Amino acid sequence: MLSFTATANSITIVHSYHAEYPWVEAYTKGLTDHFSTATDVTHYYLDTKRLPIETLPQRANETWRAIQSQTPNVIVLADDNAISSLSERLSNTKIPVVFLGLNANPREYGLHNFNNFTGVLERPLFKRNVLMFDGVLPQAHNSKILVMFDNSPTSRAAIRQISATSNTTRLGHIQVDFQQITTFAEWKSSIRQAKRSGYRAIFIGLYHTLRDSKEALVPPNEIMSWTAANAQLPHFGFWDFSVGHNANIGGYVLDGYLHGELAAELINQIAAGRQPDQIHYVSDRKGRFLFSKSGLAKWNLTLSDNLVKKSNYTP
Repeated sequence: MLSFTATANSITIVHSYHAEYPWVEAYTKGLTDHFSTATDVTHYYLDTKRLPIETLPQRANETWRAIQSQTPNVIVLADDNAISSLSERLSNTKIPVVFLGLNANPREYGLHNFNNFTGVLERPLFKRNVLMFDGVLPQAHNSKILVMFDNSPTSRAAIRQISATSNTTRLGHIQVDFQQITTFAEWKSSIRQAKRSGYRAIFIGLYHTLRDSKEALVPPNEIMSWTAANAQLPHFGFWDFSVGHNANIGGYVLDGYLHGELAAELINQIAAGRQPDQIHYVSDRKGRFLFSKSGLAKWNLTLSDNLVKKSNYTP
């Protein structure tokens, strides 16, 4: 077994996305609030929500060269694009690596073979959301719902964890159909047609790589505002950043802050002397019920007594 540095004074975080992305902001705060010994934290942003995915190899190479010149005590790889583009190279070092936000199966990237790796799996809390559906919409039995994602690698990985072999699945008495969408025009069409297609509600996953007719990225806030203004069905979300005024009504959501906190706990174990291959992966299965007061009022929805007791609220 390799031996790794038992300190975490110098930490490098490689983010798949950009600093202003709400998920990044949340898990970064969760990380930095809970580091036990870190005094020097360096951030690199691959920016793959905004830049063409074809630029990822170049940006990953630049980040790799920077890491080689710094040799931090611990490296954090955040989300699938950072993990897929840098994990193999980092596996050949003695630097402990903690990943977070991994939607894919770790075996897809060979992580199970890397003894300097441990981390946090990100799994949309899909089943809990569908079960919540019964407590929000009356007479939801024998309904069907539409789950919408963009067509990014992250979304594809997330959907594989929910339904590995089909675009349609069932959870109890509810039929669930999935759509992965590339353009904002297609997104608008799906939103407008959902009610006519017999759906009872929409669940919205990720929507950050939709493009307009000129191939430019559409701002995420614009997508959510349009959706809230034009949807003919109530719409819910899997991530906390998608819930609020002029956004999704609510859901049992992943909390980025808690996700970062889980990763920080793994780093702290390494700082205390444990080896990464002695630390099992953890899965972010703890969410929270979050609802928008304005969204509930707009759709005239009343939560069940059981949900009221468990829920948090935002405007």
